[in-house]
Amino acid sequence: MVKKCMKFSATWCGPCKTLEPIFDKVSKMDEFKDVEFIKYDIEEDNADELVGKFGIRSVPTLILLDENDTVLKKSIGSISESTLIEILNSKA
Repeated sequence: MVKKCMKFSATWCGPCKTLEPIFDKVSKMDEFKDVEFIKYDIEEDNADELVGKFGIRSVPTLILLDENDTVLKKSIGSISESTLIEILNSKA
């Protein structure tokens, strides 16, 4: 079960701007109230350690973690609302 959904993005990134309202909308859905949605700006949040840990090479990137902080899924690029919901609901 997904416990964390981390979004890595940058302010200059067009696809990141497309994903932002989708990420925000899905994060407020009742069915995902047990999932922690976390945003990282790769340039402003001192996210260097996490960028290295998860091998972030492109933005936007979504990382889904389970309760043990094990990576369940990594998604690179902007995705639709339905795709994000599908990923969150999958067993990964």
